[in-house]
Amino acid sequence: MTFVKIGFRNLFRQKRRTAISLTVITFGIGCLLLTLGHSFYIDWGLMEMTIHSETGHLQVFHQDYFDKDEETALQFGLENYEKIRDDLIRLPDVSVVLGRIDLMGLLSNGDKSVACIGQGIEPDLEKRLRGLFRMSAETYDVFLTQKDEDEVIALGHKLAESLNVREGDYLTLMTTTAAGALNALDLKVIGTFGGMSPEYEERAILLPLKTAQMLLDTKKVKNLLVTLDDTRKTDIYYTRVSQLLQQQGYPVIVKKWHERAAYYKQVKQFYNQLTGFLSVVLFIIVFFSTSNTIVMSIIERTREIGTLLSVGTSRWQTLKMFSLEGLFIGLIGGLLSLLFAYSMSLLINGANIVLPPPPGLTDGYPLLIRNGWDFYGKIFFVTAAVTCLSSLFPALRATRLKIVDALGHI
Repeated sequence: MTFVKIGFRNLFRQKRRTAISLTVITFGIGCLLLTLGHSFYIDWGLMEMTIHSETGHLQVFHQDYFDKDEETALQFGLENYEKIRDDLIRLPDVSVVLGRIDLMGLLSNGDKSVACIGQGIEPDLEKRLRGLFRMSAETYDVFLTQKDEDEVIALGHKLAESLNVREGDYLTLMTTTAAGALNALDLKVIGTFGGMSPEYEERAILLPLKTAQMLLDTKKVKNLLVTLDDTRKTDIYYTRVSQLLQQQGYPVIVKKWHERAAYYKQVKQFYNQLTGFLSVVLFIIVFFSTSNTIVMSIIERTREIGTLLSVGTSRWQTLKMFSLEGLFIGLIGGLLSLLFAYSMSLLINGANIVLPPPPGLTDGYPLLIRNGWDFYGKIFFVTAAVTCLSSLFPALRATRLKIVDALGHI
């Protein structure tokens, strides 16, 4: 306990040098925490957006969908999807179960034809996902209130510009049916929607599921999306849903959301590499900053070290004293960095800063920090460990000093 007190009090012998080291640690580790917090926000936001607009938490496919190539559209679609939906929606924590159909076709205004990629959706259920394709409320209301005899379509912004169409115009969509024949429908344009990228908006269309089934001449859907009340329950319900569908004898396979989210994986990998590199650089700076402080302290106190050794202080005790100095610098600096990062995160989150859109995307995104005491705690302990380690090498040098040389040092 005596050496703990000595190690702590020694920090204030050279207040300016200690203050500089603490400033480096506080600013460096604080900025690292802010970067990690923003990275975690992007990860969380992209994850929830992907789940609630594209993948759901779980997806149900025909058992042969991934093992065999389809010769015709929806060859391995779900035929009895309504019955599967009824079984799944009874499960607690399952909020939405909806079907989708993907299709490709040729869209024409009479003068110009454009290849398009489309999706048949169930509008009333899609709205509950909270991320419906950035569609205006008016356009969505038309989807919900359409009559059976009114077949409608919504276009990506850039596709609508390319075809020079407005709300109320009619377009002809031609595609291949599930049996391989050609089919076409005249569809009324009810509005436009935005997408993640300009390329998507140049080709994307949305139409009601029943209209897509009519075009493909089928009663199947490509797959079912299962959305839960809590993303953290995905693994639990993956097992539960798989077991339920297997017991019911359905020829299906269940996939987790991240297995069907290639874009999310790429973004997550990019930010992991970026924050990993930044973490290494900042911890190296902290290492050498603390090491420099301890080295200067040893040089200035060489005669003191010689005196301690001459009166019987062991080399191990000397090593412990200087190592504790480094540890205390890390603990104090780590605590200050947490306070700095948390305070700055509150300011940044309240500033409503919007960053410009990344390459390939159309919309900017907010600069927000997602705080988490789990990674705060990890960074705090790593900081303390790095500063303690950085003081170990100069402390070993102090223990190797000869008593006579140390006492005669000027």
